[in-house]
Amino acid sequence: MSRNRKPLLDSSVMIERKADINQTLIEKMRLSIVVLYELTATTIRKSDFQELDFIRQTFHKRGDLLAPTMTDWWETAKLIRRLRFGEKTAAKGRTPKMPDAHRLQNDALIARSASLHDCFIVTTNTTDFNLFTPFMEKLEVVSAADFFA
Repeated sequence: MSRNRKPLLDSSVMIERKADINQTLIEKMRLSIVVLYELTATTIRKSDFQELDFIRQTFHKRGDLLAPTMTDWWETAKLIRRLRFGEKTAAKGRTPKMPDAHRLQNDALIARSASLHDCFIVTTNTTDFNLFTPFMEKLEVVSAADFFA
């Protein structure tokens, strides 16, 4: 992983590796509003919701809360369509068809934010995120196991 790039943690990491996320990491990382959405939408306890709201405010004040633009939504929709129909990539040729590619919408938005904002993605789900690398040349995906080793 590149030293000058900031980590962007996927929601899977925020949940499964919560104990490993310390203040030093929080100060270095960026956060996707899509990840925050996924965490907030599945929150049950009010105290967890309040913690997520505090995190949102903190990253927003710092300028490290990444939100997709209209262009990001459009480009991500085109990417999902390309995966769905197995279209060619400039670097890797034809990709396999994925009729259920729409399930990757949030991950694609997170990946686009990471690639545009000089971040690398830390995830427990490298398989799905690596599907985007032929379409996003700046995208770097790091497994949570490697990141926290």
